[in-house]
Amino acid sequence: MSTVSELVDQAFGSLSKRPGFVERPDQQQLALLLSDLISEGASGCFEAPTGLGKSLAALIPAIAHAIANKKRVVIATYTNVLAEQYWRNDLPLALNLFLSEGTAASSVSQACFLLGIQAKMLMGRQRYACLAAMDEHMPDSIDDYRRQAKLGIETEFRQLIKKPYRELNVLWQKVATPPVCPGRLCPAYDDCFYYSSRRAAERAEIVITNHSVVIQDALMSRISDDDQGLLGKFDFLILDEAHDFPQAASNGMEFEVSGAKLAALEGIAGRLEHALLPVAQRNHEGFDWQKACAMFKESVANCQRQLVAYNLSLGRPGILTATPQEVLDHPQVQSNRTGDDMRGAKELAALLAEVCSRFVQSTEARLTGWRDKEPEQTRVVAESVRNYLSYIREYGLGSHNIFQPQGVAVSYAGRSGTDAMLRQDIIGLAEPLTELIWNRTNYACISATLALDGSFDFFRRTTGAKPQFEEILPSPFDYPSNAALYLPPNNTIPDPTAARREGNEEGYWRRLAAEISKIIRTVGGRSLALFHSRKEMEGVLSFMDLPPELPVYSQLKYATASVGERFIENKNSSLFALRSFWTGFDAPGETLSCVILVRVPFEVPIDPPQIARLAYLQTMGLNAFAEHTLPLAKMMMRQGAGRLIRRAEDKGIIAILDSRIQSKNYGEEILANLPPGMRTFRDIGDAVGWIGLEPVELGDQRSLPL
Repeated sequence: MSTVSELVDQAFGSLSKRPGFVERPDQQQLALLLSDLISEGASGCFEAPTGLGKSLAALIPAIAHAIANKKRVVIATYTNVLAEQYWRNDLPLALNLFLSEGTAASSVSQACFLLGIQAKMLMGRQRYACLAAMDEHMPDSIDDYRRQAKLGIETEFRQLIKKPYRELNVLWQKVATPPVCPGRLCPAYDDCFYYSSRRAAERAEIVITNHSVVIQDALMSRISDDDQGLLGKFDFLILDEAHDFPQAASNGMEFEVSGAKLAALEGIAGRLEHALLPVAQRNHEGFDWQKACAMFKESVANCQRQLVAYNLSLGRPGILTATPQEVLDHPQVQSNRTGDDMRGAKELAALLAEVCSRFVQSTEARLTGWRDKEPEQTRVVAESVRNYLSYIREYGLGSHNIFQPQGVAVSYAGRSGTDAMLRQDIIGLAEPLTELIWNRTNYACISATLALDGSFDFFRRTTGAKPQFEEILPSPFDYPSNAALYLPPNNTIPDPTAARREGNEEGYWRRLAAEISKIIRTVGGRSLALFHSRKEMEGVLSFMDLPPELPVYSQLKYATASVGERFIENKNSSLFALRSFWTGFDAPGETLSCVILVRVPFEVPIDPPQIARLAYLQTMGLNAFAEHTLPLAKMMMRQGAGRLIRRAEDKGIIAILDSRIQSKNYGEEILANLPPGMRTFRDIGDAVGWIGLEPVELGDQRSLPL
């Protein structure tokens, strides 16, 4: 049996023989560092720049340890898209690197069989198609889907079910696995895509998943009798895109009372009613049972009406309560409280908690009575509805606790889109993440932008992580030769803060539009303009002046996936986009030759969690701007700039149009966090000429530097 070190060397030896191989010494260095952490039971944080090949660097040591000593490694990234990329593209390649020369596997399962290990991808429950729901809503398609689907997830559903986009959206809402289901007692349980994936993931040595599942697994493990959640006990956790992990953790620990959540609660009550109706009828209580369910659903609907009425009475979001007391007493928090006595919110939360508790207790009492009359049949049906009752009970408990936040948290009234809501957010993640993640398993946190100002201090402080090892690996790309920085001459574009304060936003948008139009004409399209606010993007779009040969696609007009594809396919086009394109968007090649960072994306403390978070930092004697707002902006600017160079042969321009970069002291700090060595230009034509961007065909004319 080969040692782990020998297996890692073998894999990289095989990789070096692949067509198109590019030697990346730091990729192997990262793999060896991760392998050492797994072997030694230690933890670390690593910045692995774009192009280093961190996916293979993570997979190779994980596979080596699976082969050599059956250690279980979970690899989690932020989005489902990236998790699927790991599974479909990176994992098959990595597994084949361990096969003997001349042997090649055509699938993950075949490669795992040859290597004597198991690998599985696990998504969140609602990413899987529910066979029971498909049998109800689309029975003519279920057999073909069973036969063709390998994972049973949403992307496969959209590929295999040949229907128009909007019709697919409606269908998916009906057939996605619900948040609560009968589990083992569902007739389709043995074939269920979600539960099959869970069972396989509990046994697999390599598990590919996302951050949300890791958080859900930790939360379930905390309350389970055997300390096991979704993933089973594992030896090591690799968090890719770790800079986004705090957001996933915050989302996973929130509690919300909203129209969507209450509608889900009514839906669960409906499924519970249907499941217990036969046994109720046999006991001559069918009418009473249906009446009890109807009363519960009407009570929930009444809570929804009260929620809307309370929200309308407020007129704007407001903080209800916060912990610790120093945060609640902070002047900024006090000035952003709801402005009422909170009686309406308290009454609603108490009512919802009471409605849920009373319904669960009465249902359990009915089950006890029925069990006395027909023990075996009632036992089976009681098991089938256990998940439903647990969900309703826990939702009621969450409602009860919304005015009793724990740790560093804030509860508030506001809106989720157009939906009224009461919500509780955790704003101090260090303590809960230490309990849920860092003290539970050894880990490695990896990202292209994990460090700020050459240090992991911000990540450690905000998450509570305490790695024994840290390293910032160099970029494999030649930024000094392949990239340039463009900063418009002074006074070209007004200070955005001053423009808003003076009521001259339209003038600001006009100047931005003129500058962006000039850049796009000079580059010949091929530009990604990243905005911080929807309002700003709409304003600039209204003043753009470009010929039809240089179309601009807007995220406001098309779905995120669709607009990205349109941009990649049309080399002369440009893309105006918001938050989701600052990170994770990949358009290598000359399609993307210029990234325009319109404005430094400073977080404006408008929402209650943001206000409470800054107040919390101030109560600790910290400068909220320096310790939170500026670091977040630096990280986002690094992420946005990182869209430009995705392959060694890529080249282009990073244009920053925010005048504060040149007028404020923090401007130098932000620029210092961008790739080093780039030459700075004040004329976009000079930048294009120096980089050597090829002009683009525009009908009968060619775009040339202005």
